[in-house]
This record gives sequence, structure tokens and C-alpha cells, in this order.
Amino acid sequence: MSFINLEAGARTYVAALKVNPNFAPALAAATRTDRKTMAYDAMFDAEVAVKATLVPKLDALKGEGLLRSYDFATGTGALILNVDESRSAAAFQALQGLGELGRIVRNREVKLDTIVEGPVAAPAEGDKTVEWNVDKLGVQQAWAQGATGEGIVVGIVDTGANVSHEALKGHYRGTNADGTFTHDYNFYDPINHKTEAYDDHDHGSHVAGTSVGGTADHLTGMAPGAKFISAKVFNSGGSGDTATILKGLSWMLAPTKSDGTGADPTKAPDVVSNSWGNSSGTSLSYLDAWKAFEAAGVIPVVAAGNSGPRAGSIGAPGSYAQSITVGATDKNDKVASFSSRGPNPIKDANGVPIPKPDISAPGVDVISSGKTGNSYVKMSGTSMATPATAGVIALVLSKFPTLTAEQMRQVLDTSAVDIDAPGFDTNSGWGRIDAVAALAKAQELFGTPPAPAPAA
Repeated sequence: MSFINLEAGARTYVAALKVNPNFAPALAAATRTDRKTMAYDAMFDAEVAVKATLVPKLDALKGEGLLRSYDFATGTGALILNVDESRSAAAFQALQGLGELGRIVRNREVKLDTIVEGPVAAPAEGDKTVEWNVDKLGVQQAWAQGATGEGIVVGIVDTGANVSHEALKGHYRGTNADGTFTHDYNFYDPINHKTEAYDDHDHGSHVAGTSVGGTADHLTGMAPGAKFISAKVFNSGGSGDTATILKGLSWMLAPTKSDGTGADPTKAPDVVSNSWGNSSGTSLSYLDAWKAFEAAGVIPVVAAGNSGPRAGSIGAPGSYAQSITVGATDKNDKVASFSSRGPNPIKDANGVPIPKPDISAPGVDVISSGKTGNSYVKMSGTSMATPATAGVIALVLSKFPTLTAEQMRQVLDTSAVDIDAPGFDTNSGWGRIDAVAALAKAQELFGTPPAPAPAA
């Protein structure tokens, strides 16, 4: 385990605020937009109530030299604290004495562990190329039924995005009709604080291309009618940390302008794709953010992790009940050896492990867009399976926009292709997702009832 300090000579902690947001109005809201606003406002108000007594205490600790700086990841119920390394023991003891704070943990490094197999040649101009994961999930048949993801926004928490790429430019929400870009509300970079979208790793561009990307002749993405926005929370080496990720999640709940002002929850995505996780499935650092997503009607899709085939290797936030957690499969519908397995270390109220992973999707030898020019890269990992699932969810939402995360989970679980042990298993979940079957199941379970036959 390694720890990250956000300031030189400092030790960084992440603390949970003791918030009690009233999400009931959001859960009862009639539209997804209303849910986003009401959920964010509920969390914001709950945080403000805690800050009223907490901030004076934090300022007093700064005055005593026990606290260097602090920052709130608004909407996530999290507080980021930097203390002097030399006085960390005394600072930690003082922080534990603050009644407004719950758990306090060191800021942990989170590293991407996707298998990068290197660049691949782009298809020759004019060649019709369908990547194997697109074909396997049957998304072209879903498109033929009018489910392309249109009207849905996928948020990608990753290494950024090469929005000038031929497979991404038309799918980035910040691309204007004249080909220029508006990055306000569409790109956020708490790593290097740049205001124009970019990717210096490949991972984020690859994920974006798998979820919503592609060209007319090169099909890489599941939901080409959807749009994406991007929060860059991993650096060029694929390393991030809990605190920075929380800032990215805060932005996803209420995107801002490039200068960090004007938070607007109505611009939040409908699905958040998270191709990352830590090695401890019991970590609760992101749980309040996930509860806010749930209340907002934003569906969090999360990689199971690449620590398989070891049992009990699901990481957080994939271990959370609110996550749709995704394992990886190959071209033959076999679960990848690296794909993390259950049982889940987090249990329900009855002491039973919450079933994880939920489902599986293609994650071996996946080709998608890269960080430079119009490059393409081959990668393997549950990181690749996650955006494929996010894309299929976008397809279903474009036809059934009122589905909640739990309803979507039911749709995916009951329509998946069973590929491992019969029924649910801790290797593949309920099986490998299928776009056409998911649409049919959504219609069966939640579709509009047929109109009554006219009277004779």
C-alpha cells in the first residue's frame, strides 16, 4: 500500500463528514434532471450544515499549526486535509476529536493496472471494421431498433480524453457544430489543472472509444448516439489517489466551468464509467458519493478489478451495492483469468455477501482510440469491460429513460448470457451482457403497457 501527499512535506488524509442528506424528494422526482438537482442540493445542504461548526474548528487547527490546508469535495461528503508530516500524530489526534468527522484515512494511491498491448494499425480508409466486442454484444441490432444512446451522457472518470480523435470528436459533448470545442462543463483536470481536454496515457481515450466512440467505418463503441464528458483523475503514469478521484466525482455530480465555478448538477451525466478501483473492497471512501449518484439517478458502472482469479478480490467501489460491477470476458465468452472474483467482502443487512460482480463484458484484446492523433491501441482488463457495459446501459436508457440503477441492474442481470456456472456465480456474475436481450427485457419489465384494443 502506498500513500499520496498532495503538498510537499505534508501528510494527506481523507475524512468523511457526518452528513445526513434528505434524498427523499430526489428519489420521488419525476424527471432525471430534477433528480440530479435535488440530490446534489440535498447533499450540498447537508454539508453546509456540518461546515457551520466544523470550519471554525479547522481554522483554529490551522492557527495552531496542526493543519496546513483543507478542501471539500462538494457532494461526496468528503474532506481533504493536509497536515505537516512532522506533526502528523498530533494533528490526527486533534482531527479525531472533531465530532463533525467520521472515518479518517490516509490518502491512498490508486493505480490503473490494465494490460496495454501496444498500438495497432488503423483500418485502411474505406474499410468497414467492426471490433469484436461490438459484434459480440449485438449493439448493431440494437441500433436498428432505434436505441443508439441518443440523449444520454456518459461521464468518464479516467486519464482524460483525446477529443480531437476521429473516433471521439463527434461524441464529445464539448464539440461544437463548427468543430471547435467548449470544455466548460465537459472536461475537468484536478491533476494538472488544464482547461482543454487531453489524454497523456491512452486509458481514458480507449475507454471513451469503447463506450460511445467510433466512426461510420470503424465501429469501436456501443452507444455512438450518446455523448461523453471527462474528468482526468489519473496522471500520465496511470497513478491517481483517493483525494483527486473524489474531486473528479464531485465534478461529475455537478460539472463546472473550466475555472471551477458555476457548478451545475443539471449537466451531470446519466451514467458514470469507472475503470478503476482500489485493492480493498472494504474501503468506504467513495460510498457517500455513490449514495449521491443513486439519489440523482446517475448509474455508476465500475470495474471489478484485475486481481483474479483469486477469490474475494473485488475492490472498491466495485464492492458497493450501488455499483453495477463488471467482470471481463474473452472472445469465447470465457471469464478472463485476471478478472476479479467474488465473494464480496461487503455484506448486506443479513450478513450475506452482496453479489459481485453483477455481470461481465468483453475485456480481452479490445481495440479502441488512443491518446495521440487518430491512433488505436489494444488493451485488456475489466477497465475495457466497464465502458462496454456503460455503453449498453446508455442504449437502454435512450429507449427507457426513467429506469433507476436498480431497475437497470435487474434488466442486465436477467437478460445476460449465462457463461459460467448456472445462474449467478462469483466469476461472471449473472453472465455476459447482451444489448438486444437487455432491450427486450426492459420492455418486458418496465415498458409501456399496450393500448387497449378498440371496442368491437
